[in-house]
Amino acid sequence: MTYQIFSHALPNATPGTQRVLKANHFGEAGARPKVYLQAGLHADEWPGFLVLNTLLRMLKKADEAGLIQGEIVIVPVANPIGLAQNFHGYIPGRFAFSDGGGNFNRNWPQLGQKVEKRIKSEITGDIAANVDLVRHAIHEELCLLPETTELQGMKKTLLALSMDADEVLDLHCSGEASMHAYVAQEFEGHFRPLLALLGAKVGLSELETGAASFDETNVSVWRELKAHYAHLVPWGTRSLTVELRGENDISNDFAQQDAQALFDYLVLREVIAGKAPAIDDSELVYYPLDAMDLVKAPCAGIVCYHKAIGDEVEAGEVIGEVVNLTDDNVETSSYPLVARTNGVLFARVQRRLVVCGESIAKIAGREHLAFREMGHLFED
Repeated sequence: MTYQIFSHALPNATPGTQRVLKANHFGEAGARPKVYLQAGLHADEWPGFLVLNTLLRMLKKADEAGLIQGEIVIVPVANPIGLAQNFHGYIPGRFAFSDGGGNFNRNWPQLGQKVEKRIKSEITGDIAANVDLVRHAIHEELCLLPETTELQGMKKTLLALSMDADEVLDLHCSGEASMHAYVAQEFEGHFRPLLALLGAKVGLSELETGAASFDETNVSVWRELKAHYAHLVPWGTRSLTVELRGENDISNDFAQQDAQALFDYLVLREVIAGKAPAIDDSELVYYPLDAMDLVKAPCAGIVCYHKAIGDEVEAGEVIGEVVNLTDDNVETSSYPLVARTNGVLFARVQRRLVVCGESIAKIAGREHLAFREMGHLFED
């Protein structure tokens, strides 16, 4: 058996407290391919917790049977800081209360330019050697990252566990949603089997969002180097963000279904020995992220949707309404939510009391929308 659990202590935020990240390791260290999985970076998104817990049980059996061929690292609870933000029974785990605040999945350290300076005089025509060179340089730069605060320590630890992986799978969810994923354009084909196994019909394809999210950060070094050295530096890491439906889509059935899909994908990538699964990706469609309509609340009030998750919609169609509870005339207090593109309604906020101007629904479209700004494709 190769299964090991390593505990990584974060810097003390306050006297007498300390949080820990637990990483589950399968396979021999350094074996390839290496796949890294984590859940709960947004600490109020919980389906991934149960999915990875279920996957761990499957992997332990595979390990006992000697089937682990590569290396697998799983951090089932990636953000103990956010989970501790319990405010009167509610865990607002998307944004940090301390360390300057901000979205836990934004503004991760970007190492591309620093790594390029380290390796530029040593790049050769040996592609395999170049990959090793880059990974060593990434490790050296990671060691230099500050870890004075608890949040800095968490980011540094998670990147140290993931940035040498061949694939990085970051598990999230939306408020209410169908299964979908955010995938870099370069990896559409590579991750198509994974999305098919998960039953996703919507993939959001992007080149670079400008968010410096966790999954983007894991490939940003390689994207930077490929701009300089093209084919001499291959994709050493591929990553994506998987959205496991909605916040309340948590059950043993869903967890078993999704964990089996992830397990089958690990077999497909030959990380685990076994018969490769059959793939039917006929229902999966990739939509450009800059074609995604973020439907905004025209006023504050109670939202009522006329369309269900997964429904096709047309530009100009009313997909719901927001009722302004303070309008003087109750006969005219309902304001329509109008789609601005043809596509699929795939996600919306779970709560029904909404704030004026906030994005409350997402429609995956096929044509670029002029009001969507490249480099700022995520609003939070």
